[in-house]
Amino acid sequence: MMKPQKAIQSKSAFRVAPIMGVTLAGLLLSSCGGGYSARREAPPVDPVREAHLHRTVLDAHVPKAIPVEARLVLAASQGAQGLTAQEHAQLTGFANDFVRLGRGNVVISVPANAGNSANAAMVAQEAQRVLYASGVDYAKIAGGTYQAGGQPNAPVTISFARYEAQPMACQSWSEFDARKTATNLSPDRFGCAQNANLAAMVADPGDLLGDRTDPSRDAARVQVGIDKHRKGDIPAVSAAVAGGGQ
Repeated sequence: MMKPQKAIQSKSAFRVAPIMGVTLAGLLLSSCGGGYSARREAPPVDPVREAHLHRTVLDAHVPKAIPVEARLVLAASQGAQGLTAQEHAQLTGFANDFVRLGRGNVVISVPANAGNSANAAMVAQEAQRVLYASGVDYAKIAGGTYQAGGQPNAPVTISFARYEAQPMACQSWSEFDARKTATNLSPDRFGCAQNANLAAMVADPGDLLGDRTDPSRDAARVQVGIDKHRKGDIPAVSAAVAGGGQ
């Protein structure tokens, strides 16, 4: 009866021995290693390659809009009762530019401590009326004064903020070797010409910033026009307006 028990004990001892041997070997290796670190140093990062990996064709060459100030100077010499015909036309065009491209408010600056302060005030009042008649919201017309330092004929200045597209210079294609395609990366110039043309053609460079949103639309009002078109209630255009007739 004792023989099977001895066989079982020998088997259990045979199983434990390799585990203890591996454990001791691991301790010996760790003690012999000293201060050795198994971590590998990170390879140097190539900034050009990283730029290619993290960019797309759309953001490789992004057109930029820079803020500028549009300014119109109106003479307000002594004896002037208002705007001249030429100044009136210039101010009308200036107001149209603000409606299309302007940001913020139109600022009318009147000289203070000047020899023509009274005449400048009359010019500023008429300029305010012209701006409003040209489509500028009255709430967007602001006024202020600046120190003229006793000038006899200090002008009235009108200004507003707008944006201009920054010119883009694209590298010549002759400077690239089209045969080098082993990396399967697009050249640095890729997409530059398209975005340069976009910056040159955009009507309002400020739209490149995406700071304006479309105003809310009345869907019911649009449906009124659709219903009239379906019923045939659209009034006929006269020949004079359409350019036809005799």
